[in-house]
Amino acid sequence: ILGLGRMGQAVAARAWGFGLRLPAFDPYVPEPVFQALGVTRLGLEELCRTADILTIHSPLTVETRHLICDRTLELMKPTALIVNTARGGLIDTDALARAIQAGRIAGAALDVIEEEPLPMEHPIRSLSRVILTPHAAWYSEEAEPALRRRAAQIAVQGLKGERPASLLNPDVLAK
Repeated sequence: ILGLGRMGQAVAARAWGFGLRLPAFDPYVPEPVFQALGVTRLGLEELCRTADILTIHSPLTVETRHLICDRTLELMKPTALIVNTARGGLIDTDALARAIQAGRIAGAALDVIEEEPLPMEHPIRSLSRVILTPHAAWYSEEAEPALRRRAAQIAVQGLKGERPASLLNPDVLAK
């Protein structure tokens, strides 16, 4: 698991239910979170070297842009797969296409792409070992009421002066 925030933790919890013990990389998550999830902390390079399936759940920042690039792809097993449902810019799409074409990794499943819409002529579109889906899996008629309820709960937390559950910029609380 690359990124052990809220989504990465949800993946780890579900994997645990299937008897999987997944290692993860996230320099910002404290060790007690790793321990509570039964997740082994690895460095990025070690995670890339050992992953059979690298599932990505990191935010896109200046620091994480193209975290998966020629250098990290070269570390991966030729049988490895990448799954990205987080942010497209985390992966250098051109480098990923080259790695799959060259057989340096086995394939990828991408719910997000660095450039959306992906140009029709982009080589990754023609690779048989790539699955591309729209980043709309969250949407359903059943999910809509829960999404609205969750947004309202977060707004109420903020109005009450409480820390919102999904706060991404805690420095604003001091202002």
